[in-house]
Amino acid sequence: MTPNAALVCAANDIQAGTVSDDYPDFDVIPIQQDGTPTGYFERKSRRTKKISPTDLIADGTSLLDLVEILEERQFSFVLSGHKIEGYVHFSDLNHQLVKLAFHVILEALERVALNSIQSRSDRESLKRDLDPVRFKQIEGAYKRAGRAARNLVSYLNLSDILRLAAMTGPISVEDRHIKAMKKVRDGAAHGSENLVSSYDDVTRLADVKRECLRVLGTSW
Repeated sequence: MTPNAALVCAANDIQAGTVSDDYPDFDVIPIQQDGTPTGYFERKSRRTKKISPTDLIADGTSLLDLVEILEERQFSFVLSGHKIEGYVHFSDLNHQLVKLAFHVILEALERVALNSIQSRSDRESLKRDLDPVRFKQIEGAYKRAGRAARNLVSYLNLSDILRLAAMTGPISVEDRHIKAMKKVRDGAAHGSENLVSSYDDVTRLADVKRECLRVLGTSW
């Protein structure tokens, strides 16, 4: 959340368009009166609107719930008690705390998937079940590690593990979700990468959240 004091705002409807032109990277310019947002100007539509109940979320909204809220609309104003205290935009999903939340649920999913393939994690089983090219890459990495290597399984990535688990295990995950999970995991693990690069990515992020919780809910 960006608190009111840190927002780029306009004092009235007339000023809002000029402020928006001065800050072309901002989709929305809040209109504040006495330090409290009462409306906003949308750069794309060039229209001003009063803040309505559908524009508000509670300050106690969880980070994971926020993803699905922002899937429905690109921004919200944050209500604390009876007062609007700030603003949240879909770009805030790149915040480190959101990354941490997704890292945690994806790590939990990986652990569940790993547990489900323990009986099929020997070299012959992996060679049989993995794509031949991918198996060669994994075995090559294992051999290059020499005495420092633990086992072949430690060189599997999230996509490998989920695909193996989905083949014969109790976990059911579609390939499109596996690809999305891998992308989100990469974004969560690297400080320089984003979870969302455009508004279209919010739906992917919400899908990953729902699918992770579904699988975890049926596995525990």
